[in-house]
Amino acid sequence: MLAPALLAPLASSVLLVCTAVAALPALLASGVEPRLPTRVDPLAIQPLLVVRSAQGRWYLEGQPIAGSALARLLAAVDNRQRPVRLLASNSLSIADVSAALAWLRRQSRGSVQLEPALLP
Repeated sequence: MLAPALLAPLASSVLLVCTAVAALPALLASGVEPRLPTRVDPLAIQPLLVVRSAQGRWYLEGQPIAGSALARLLAAVDNRQRPVRLLASNSLSIADVSAALAWLRRQSRGSVQLEPALLP
């Protein structure tokens, strides 16, 4: 035999479960169809990472690229969808970083920002 102190919580739990089960068909038939969220292309939000080395070489996403090829690519890419980030070598002078940033901005149709250096 159940103690009277356990009977009230048990009865309320049973009542809660029965109500939820009874409401389930009405919720399913409400006409609201679940929709998957629209897929966002992960490349659309990731910036193009451009590196300027101390030797004056350009790298795009870790791969070496000629300056002329980089200029053509930047002119073709919609930078509102893929912003450009410059990662400058720590051994570049401020003037060299400024010149690289200015060159990228002239070649690009959108914004180009300087990415903070990663310190060892």
